[in-house]
Amino acid sequence: MKKCCKRGLASLVAAIFLAVTVSAAPARNLSVSEQAANIVWTPLELVMAGRSFRCNATLGARFHYRTMVKSDNALIGYINSATMNTCTGGSATILAATLPWHITYRGFSGTLPNITNIRMNVIGFSFNWRPEGSIACLARSTAENPLQVITNIAAGGIVTGMRADETATIPIESFFCAFGGEGTFRGTGTVRTPGGSNVAVRLI
Repeated sequence: MKKCCKRGLASLVAAIFLAVTVSAAPARNLSVSEQAANIVWTPLELVMAGRSFRCNATLGARFHYRTMVKSDNALIGYINSATMNTCTGGSATILAATLPWHITYRGFSGTLPNITNIRMNVIGFSFNWRPEGSIACLARSTAENPLQVITNIAAGGIVTGMRADETATIPIESFFCAFGGEGTFRGTGTVRTPGGSNVAVRLI
C-alpha cells in the first residue's frame, strides 16, 4: 500500500513538473494571419542635417511563410513593391531596379505570451531624393545600417501600425550631394492586407 502511494505521488510530481516546464517554455515561432501586407505612411519623414523631407510611401511586403522562427537576423520576407509620392521639401524616386528588398527579424518586446511589438530590418531600401535647392542624393539602407521598423501589436495580436525607428541611421551616398552623411526616418504607417483587412501576429 505504501509503495503504491509512493508511486502515485511520484507520478503526480512528475506530471506537475512537466506541465510547469511546458507552460514556462518560450514560444519559438511567430505566426502571421496573412503572408502579404501593405505598409502605408502618410507621410514617411527623412531627417538629415537639420532638414526634414516628407513623402507618402507604400511598401508591399510578402513573408516567406505564415509561421516563422524567432531567430535574430533571419530572412523572413521581401519588400516586392514600393512607391513614394506627394512629397514636401523636395522630390523622390524609388530605385525599382533594386527590388526586392530583404526583411529580417530583429527581436520583440513584451512578456510572453503577450508581445507589444516586433522589430524588423529592411535591407536595400533605395531611393533618390532631391532636396529643394540641391542636386539628387541617394539614400540606401544596408545590412550594416538597415531601415529599422517597429511593428506595434495590440491585444489579440492585431497589428496597429509600423513605425520607423528614429534611433537608426542610413547612409546618404552621393559625392556631390550637399546633405551627405546619415539620415533618420520618422513616422508611423498603417499595416493592412492587400484586401484591406487587419494583420494579426501571435506566438506559437
